[in-house]
Formats: sequence, C-alpha cells, structure tokens
Amino acid sequence: MKKQFFLIAIFTLLLITNAAGQSSDFRKQRAELGVFNIGFNGLIGGVGSLINSEKSEVNFKTFLRGFYRGAIGGSISHIGLSLSHQIDKQQAIGFAWPVRIINSLGSSIIQNAAENKRFFERVHFNLFVTRFDYFPHQNKLQVRLFTSSIYGLLVVGKGARFDLGKTLQTGIFYFESDNGFNSSIGEGRATGQVSSIGMRSQLIGDRFYSTYAEEVAHIMQYDRKIGGNAMVARLDQKWKTSSTFYKSLSKYLYLDLNGPIFWVAYQLERQTERNFFESEAVNYANRRVDMRN
Repeated sequence: MKKQFFLIAIFTLLLITNAAGQSSDFRKQRAELGVFNIGFNGLIGGVGSLINSEKSEVNFKTFLRGFYRGAIGGSISHIGLSLSHQIDKQQAIGFAWPVRIINSLGSSIIQNAAENKRFFERVHFNLFVTRFDYFPHQNKLQVRLFTSSIYGLLVVGKGARFDLGKTLQTGIFYFESDNGFNSSIGEGRATGQVSSIGMRSQLIGDRFYSTYAEEVAHIMQYDRKIGGNAMVARLDQKWKTSSTFYKSLSKYLYLDLNGPIFWVAYQLERQTERNFFESEAVNYANRRVDMRN
C-alpha cells in the first residue's frame, strides 16, 4: 500500500510543478485543481468500491484500494485536461485527440475503482455518437450508441452549420453559427456538449483556438462525471438479471448519468460568486485565472 501512496505523491508533485513559470495566482489555482482531481476522484473510487463490494469486503482496506486507484485515475485525467492548452498554444485543434484519449484512460480507471473491479477491467472511449468499451482481460470490444451524445448533437446543431473537416480533425462534432448558442445551462458565443462543439463564426485567429480549447476542457469535465454510473452498477446488474428487455437494450445503448449530474452541479455553481467549471476550464485550456467568474 505504501508503494501506491508514493506513486500518488509523485503524480501530485508533477502536477503542481507543471505550473512553473506562470503567475502566482495561476500556480496556486492549478495546484488546487490538481489536489481536487486527485482527492475527489480518490473518494469516488473509495466510496464506490465499498458500495460495490460484498458485505465481507466492506472494510477500510477496500476503501483504500478504491481510493488510491481513483486518485491515480484523477491524476491521469488532470494530465489530459492540462494538454488542452496545446490546442491554444500550438493553434492546432488536432491536439483534442491526445487530450480525449488520456482523459478517457483516467476516467476508465476511476470507474473501475468505483465499481470495485480490476485496474484495467474496462477502458472506454466516446467517439461521436458511439461508446467503445474494451475489456483487456477478455480481449473483448463492446460498441454501443452513446445516447447522451445525441442530446448534445441536437442542442449544438440546431440552426448551425456542420463542419466535416474540423469534426474529423478532432473526433468531436463541430458546428458554426452567426449567432450564439443556447442550452439548459446557459447561453454564449460557444458551447461544448457531450461530443459536440459549437462556436460563433466571428471567433477567428487566437480567439478561435483559445475558445475551442476551453470547450474541449468542458467536454472532458462531462466525461469526468463517470462516478455516477459506478454508484448504480449493482442496480444495473440487478435490472439486467430481472429484465430481458433491459438486458437486450443495454447491449446496444449506453445510458449514462453524467448529464444529469453535470447539469445539477453546474446549476449549483452558477449561484456562486465564481463558477468552478468555467474557472477550471480556463485554467486548463488557457493557463490563466478567469477573472470573469
């Protein structure tokens, strides 16, 4: 167990020193975000592992095992989110690919920890309207319709122009509009919804890349809410056992709780002096402190 906590400490040190060379306010916020991502996802992994373990396994050792695995997953997700700045810095939206791949690896580890499963029991990746789940130990690939992405596609695509080129460059649906975008969590010049990004056509040059990077970070925030599904994993299995219809449906559709959880959390943050989700996205994507929130 000491080895695992030593590994987490190394991750934490790397995440904090990664902010060197920036303003003191930025470094402080980045360090706080690093600790939050490690600690919060550690708790998700620890609590989830207790919920999904047998009664004889409900003990502190089980919690610690889930905690350190969730914390490692949180560290990896943090690194993935940090890479979103390369979109802005290099002015290349193709960097969205490594951002999403690394973030998905971290989220997969968090979900496995919270479901009390092996470290790499399952690795997932969301691509357009598809959810890919790969099970390394079984060498099995499951492909399902990612239902939440349909919602994001409808919200962002309404009245906007689809851009196939930018979509293929990033693996994220891209739309452009002469007007702003509206959704259940607000309105603005750009929006990132599940697997889709929409931006005003007036955003060009540096503003385009900085805004696009921020919206990629928002999409990664959505994927990070994977803990909700893990908390109801037992209920999911119970329904699959008792309902043939639900079991058959689950083979082709991926139903997630990320959306409702993110929506509630975002609405709560909108009532505060500084919206955590907006501040976090700007810190990761643009490497600065968002003074607007």
